[in-house]
Amino acid sequence: MRTIEKNGKTIAIVFDGTFEDGTKPVTEEFLPLQIVALKHKKGKKLVPHTHGPKKRTTEKLAEALMIFSGVVKVSVFDEINLPIEDIVLKEGEGVMIVNGGIGIEILEDAEMMEFKNGPFVEDKIVIG
Repeated sequence: MRTIEKNGKTIAIVFDGTFEDGTKPVTEEFLPLQIVALKHKKGKKLVPHTHGPKKRTTEKLAEALMIFSGVVKVSVFDEINLPIEDIVLKEGEGVMIVNGGIGIEILEDAEMMEFKNGPFVEDKIVIG
């Protein structure tokens, strides 16, 4: 895992597909979208649970993109739509945009999932 920063501010977190044993948060608890990595041996049972109702307020959208197959190029932009870095991601890798924007180019046929905090009711701001 590595962090992309600009002026001391986290813009994106890149996931390299490696996991430590156990249940490990990979994002800070204050972020509007939190990601936890889970790596357990056969037979392990995680405690059944629910998350109680609680009012949660977020001011910005965070999104994570996970690649299940194929290869994609992700362009990471800052909050004012200036390009920061291009990343090539393959199966098992991903990125979370914390402050900024994202562009995606499919380099090889790909299957991926995008996760966002919601409800998602705003219009996209197109970059470029």
